[in-house]
Amino acid sequence: MRIDPNVVVNPTTLEGGTKSQTPAKTPAAPEASSVVALSPAASAVAPATTVPPSMAARIERIKALLDRGEYPVDLDMLASRIVEDDVLRTRRPS
Repeated sequence: MRIDPNVVVNPTTLEGGTKSQTPAKTPAAPEASSVVALSPAASAVAPATTVPPSMAARIERIKALLDRGEYPVDLDMLASRIVEDDVLRTRRPS
């Protein structure tokens, strides 16, 4: 696998389209959908997505850099983590 640093792909696009495009329905796709509701006890618990203010500030700074196209990516580190993740996913249990 080769990562080309000159190719930029927006993560919100899917195969050249935008995120808002709906994929073509296949005949095997179910038409019904499920509705999930949280119980009052579950709703009272703080959401798992709550982040500390320092982390929120870092996330906002990274979002701003991404929007301006100035976020630096260490391609060697990215490639090694992709390979490491693939090795961990395909490792057979002993």
